[in-house]
Amino acid sequence: MSKVAQATAELIFALQQEFPQARIIACDAIEGEAIHLEVRLKDHSIVGQAQDRAIELKHAVEDRYGLYALVRVLAESC
Repeated sequence: MSKVAQATAELIFALQQEFPQARIIACDAIEGEAIHLEVRLKDHSIVGQAQDRAIELKHAVEDRYGLYALVRVLAESC
């Protein structure tokens, strides 16, 4: 398994553990990124708090694997 695939799997697993109600979407990486994920939440009131936690998880994976990741937390559209 490649380093990017392993880091992506670890980050998705951590996000699923933290936000079991979320829908996690893998997006095409933009130039300079190894990983690009969106976390969609139905509860609009926790998006800001969830973004802070997602950034902490992202930094842990970036530090472990030496890759750049982008994780965005968004409110799910109705």
